[in-house]
Amino acid sequence: MLIVVGGGLAGLSAAITAARAGLDVTVIEAGTYPRHRVCGEFLSPEAAGYLDQLGVLPALKAQRPISIRRVQITAGNGARWEGNLPGNGLGISRYALDHALAEQARAAGVSVITGTQVKRIDGNLRDGFRVETPTATLHARAVIAAHGKRSALDKALNRAFMRQRQPYIGLKAHFCGDIPPGRVDVHAFPGGYCGISGIEGGRVNVCLLARLDVFQPCASIPAFVAWMAAQNPHLARFFAGAQIESAWLSISQVPFTPKSAVEGDILMAGDAAGMIAPLAGDGMSIALRGGMLAADGIARWCAGEIDAVALKRGYQATWRREFGGRVRLGRFLQASIFQPPVLAFGLPLMNAVPALGRYFITGTRAAA
Repeated sequence: MLIVVGGGLAGLSAAITAARAGLDVTVIEAGTYPRHRVCGEFLSPEAAGYLDQLGVLPALKAQRPISIRRVQITAGNGARWEGNLPGNGLGISRYALDHALAEQARAAGVSVITGTQVKRIDGNLRDGFRVETPTATLHARAVIAAHGKRSALDKALNRAFMRQRQPYIGLKAHFCGDIPPGRVDVHAFPGGYCGISGIEGGRVNVCLLARLDVFQPCASIPAFVAWMAAQNPHLARFFAGAQIESAWLSISQVPFTPKSAVEGDILMAGDAAGMIAPLAGDGMSIALRGGMLAADGIARWCAGEIDAVALKRGYQATWRREFGGRVRLGRFLQASIFQPPVLAFGLPLMNAVPALGRYFITGTRAAA
């Protein structure tokens, strides 16, 4: 049996792929479906393609997601740049997306266990694994860990990035507001940026990332949002006419430090393997593709086509080759957008040199 820890995009993508290859698959998810997550809720054209391969795109299109073909970036001084995406993206909530993937996994024969936290994983590919939850111990031939950005499981596995304090917080809520159709916006402010785009049902997803030293002086999330809006005229115009429709969700200690795609004999996928800066808009694509790659490798190992060493080395090398450059470029862009003088200079330059903007868009996503 293959156990997949985490039922987000990477975990469910891996589970569906492995089940289609004939493996007995169990997903263990700490939450339940459907539920909201801190996420930009923008599906890049690449992500939409992977969802089509997984067979869930028709169900998602039935939700009437928003078609998105353009991106805008703005600075606090009012400067802006706008460009085309290399294809048609979609705006859809994680509430609908994860639920559709979970239903597709069940239809493929995957056992999906929800409301259960994995506390510990012991074992190896030679002897098998023991996966401990608060109520049971499960046994598996292989394990894919796709449990997200940061969790108690990372501490149990003694992962290096857990020893570093991360200075970021992420916030997300749904609003009713007026936004240009077919565009995702990224609005910068000192120490962070805020993404705004439409999703199904006529709602607007607002998701932001900020340094903790910028967020903490504010007494509350509404106070921080008010301060943030005052730092960028484009944000001020949106929030002046917008009404919040959901509670704010938050996640702290968001890690952008490098991670390993393999821990011991466990293949990591999605944000558990590494995070691209959210402003790149390719995190969901990387999660879906990474889950597929991990499952494909384990299916080949189970079939005797490769040994355990080749499985781990091959997956690590493929992860670095497909995602490493994008992740590094995303970190560079994020560091730049956190610096108002750099962004105030960079946006006019991107307007003057259109090829530069196209490079940043194509460089943070899969090659065509």
